[in-house]
Amino acid sequence: MVSMSKEKMLQYLKDYANIQNILMSNPSISIGRVFENYMIRSGRFEDNSKEYYDRMRRVYIAYNIFKNFSIVEDFLLNREDFLSNNDLEGMEEGCNIINAPSGLTNKKIIQIIRNAFNHNDSPDFDKFKISENGKNFEIELRDIRTKKEIEKGITAQLVKIKFDFEYLLKVFRMVISKRQNQLFLSFDIPDDFNIFSSDLDTELDKIKFIHYYFTRKMPRETIERFNAFINTSGLTNEELLSRSDEMHAFAKTISEPVVYSLDKFQKRKLKDLIVRYKTNYRDLLDDDVNAIMYYFLAKVIPIAAMKQKDIEQQVILCGSYFENPSLSIREVINHIAIVLNGDAKPSSYNDMDSELHDLLSIRGYSYSRDFFKNMLDGEFIQVFPVITYIDAVIMHYCYDDKIQIAGRVYDKEKIRNSFAHGRWYVTQDQKIIMFDADPRNINDYNLKFIGRIDIGLFEKWADDYLEMAQAQTRNSR
Repeated sequence: MVSMSKEKMLQYLKDYANIQNILMSNPSISIGRVFENYMIRSGRFEDNSKEYYDRMRRVYIAYNIFKNFSIVEDFLLNREDFLSNNDLEGMEEGCNIINAPSGLTNKKIIQIIRNAFNHNDSPDFDKFKISENGKNFEIELRDIRTKKEIEKGITAQLVKIKFDFEYLLKVFRMVISKRQNQLFLSFDIPDDFNIFSSDLDTELDKIKFIHYYFTRKMPRETIERFNAFINTSGLTNEELLSRSDEMHAFAKTISEPVVYSLDKFQKRKLKDLIVRYKTNYRDLLDDDVNAIMYYFLAKVIPIAAMKQKDIEQQVILCGSYFENPSLSIREVINHIAIVLNGDAKPSSYNDMDSELHDLLSIRGYSYSRDFFKNMLDGEFIQVFPVITYIDAVIMHYCYDDKIQIAGRVYDKEKIRNSFAHGRWYVTQDQKIIMFDADPRNINDYNLKFIGRIDIGLFEKWADDYLEMAQAQTRNSR
């Protein structure tokens, strides 16, 4: 496989982030027009092509699918064992195993894919590679021995595999469907919570973050019960609340929840969101207070699972809506609004428009409602792609033990851990608060503060680091 360089991968992610930033400021201009103008202003006439546009999109889509895959694997297999190899029969089909030790299991392949993606910061060789066209992937680990195997004197075990985009999606779906545990996070919003109060600090103190820790493998019937609860397609708001109560009651028969309060930084972000919506989107606040608060609260909980919906919707936006470069942000919002309003598909829709309409309809009202809110939000459109780019520089390109941003020195490995495990959130003043924690699921909210870093300065650090590394490479030739 002819692979793209790490620098090229980072350039695609950087370009996409820059284009999304411009789009948010120009919601009526098509992404294709913004892309063309961006390349012309940058003097990159050779990159002003549909081929480059599609490769850029593929890289951004792939990176986010690998992130979502990592979140699921992290919960099921990182220090836990909530997946059985016996349930993964046929998973190897579609994967080209070039080199591997005898007895390599499908479960081990899943771990290898995640580890290569999340620990690709070796200066010696690339553990994770993307093909030049962005459609295929190569994973290579020079030694997959456990600590015990090393102590026993077992020789180094090399693994090298190749697979395409469809295989990655296949494994992702299989892992989710064959899981033997359920992550259940929720919020307790009391009936007397008043979103229109002049004393929001007091009101937000009433809200609690609810985390159920299920520490054992679950039988298939328990998983199916949770699956039934999660399927909320077609339910009204009243029915959603009733379903939530039923799910909590069932979860409590397995384990009592752990309850957390919000800290001052989380409340500060929530107050900013509430005030912003009062000013700009008052009708959405009036619609359903619980629904809007769940949407807001998910933005301030530094647990990876709280980011899964946003990651998935990034993939839908980039991979499906923006497959058509003539679409603008405003037109995407209108497409989602048609689903929300329960309107019939317009006769002008092409096949992709129709498929997306059906997809959102199947996902249910609450999913489309959150997607609609995301499309109005600069954090989703502008900030998320920037963080994806910074994430990639840290995970795949930075070889230093320490990094310095605005005069402060940070432990690179702790920053990497924060990105790898999704232990971060964005503040109201465009800073990223980052945490580290024990990787075991039962300790996932025992957070250790790493730093509160201005995202603009973090992005500048990433740009400068990339430029410096490229200059050093040129000078060493």
